[in-house]
Amino acid sequence: MKKSDIYVRGWGAVTALGWSAPESAQNLIAGKVMPARAGTASYLISPEYKAFEVPYSGNPLGKAQAMLEKALTEAISRAGLSLAEIAESSLLTGTTGGLFIRNEYEFTEAVRKNPGKESPAISCRNRGPGEVSDLIAGKYGIRGMRLTFSMACVSSSHALVVAAQLLEQKKIRRAIVVGFEPLLNLTLHGFASLLLYDYDQCRPFCATRSGMQIGEGAAAVILEQNGLPAQGKGKYKFAGGYLFNDNNSLTSAGIDGELVGDVIQQTLTSAQVLPGDIVAIKAHGTGTKDNDLSEGRGLVKLFGEKLPPVVSLKGAMGHALGAAGAIETAVWLSCLEEGLIPRSFGFVETDPEIGFTPALKNNPAPNGAYLFTYFGFGSTCTSYLIIKE
Repeated sequence: MKKSDIYVRGWGAVTALGWSAPESAQNLIAGKVMPARAGTASYLISPEYKAFEVPYSGNPLGKAQAMLEKALTEAISRAGLSLAEIAESSLLTGTTGGLFIRNEYEFTEAVRKNPGKESPAISCRNRGPGEVSDLIAGKYGIRGMRLTFSMACVSSSHALVVAAQLLEQKKIRRAIVVGFEPLLNLTLHGFASLLLYDYDQCRPFCATRSGMQIGEGAAAVILEQNGLPAQGKGKYKFAGGYLFNDNNSLTSAGIDGELVGDVIQQTLTSAQVLPGDIVAIKAHGTGTKDNDLSEGRGLVKLFGEKLPPVVSLKGAMGHALGAAGAIETAVWLSCLEEGLIPRSFGFVETDPEIGFTPALKNNPAPNGAYLFTYFGFGSTCTSYLIIKE
């Protein structure tokens, strides 16, 4: 994708740190970060798996819908979109679980209300990630192109890059990119079964890391070419992105870091930006052994001794899987609005195989290029640049 004048017109997010992107950013910057805890929602069946849960006292299905509505309303309000502009927008949704939460909730409720009886089948017919896009488009009157990305950890980050490509090619007028991920038994138990879960703490890039911890939330990022920038202190240009899928491995981007470096270099080239121009890196940083080793080595090989501050948000908010791209982008932009680059959480010891320490303090956020990276299951890779002007 070539460098262009595609701007972020609006954003919003709900995370374990707050029910808006600014609240999440302010708590992150202030260090008001609670450790992952056992989930309290009625459909979560095991207290063994700690997670970053969004606080909510009502029905789990109501909570899922409330997260979506809050993130979208915040983004649309910040963008100042009229009803006509919303209608002509296109919707790109990234999620791995989507409203499969409805399946889990209905199943656990049926079991709870019928003790001693045989468990019912979990019905998945006519349900899935596309259901989220249908719900959003119907509620907000979005009549443009509608796409759903369900590609594990890179779902909404892929959606952001594809949205920018469609804008660049003038195939759409405006993109509303949504990331949505509720906590699910499926993902909590699934990652634990793969020995990728840390039962104690998420520790990105740390020598003592042993796995990820799941987070939940929702976010919306609105992109537009030749349009008004977001209402706020800064202007944020989506300057370039690159997508890649390595079929060498189903789970790893290769621990030598070569693929990671290549993906990032392609992004820099597409945006006509040099490595030395990068102000800071919002890294994927899941806390898993191989993923952090792969990403860390790739960053060191590309940037060398001039490696800018590296930050993973997952030690503070958890890994929001398919929603990670949109959520982390929205919260990061709100941090930039506060004038600060947030620090990483969970790090205690440098891993000599990686060779660097992530940022352990907040840093000033000057104008310039910020790099975002995501490396997920299936060796799916995304990176993109947002330039603060």
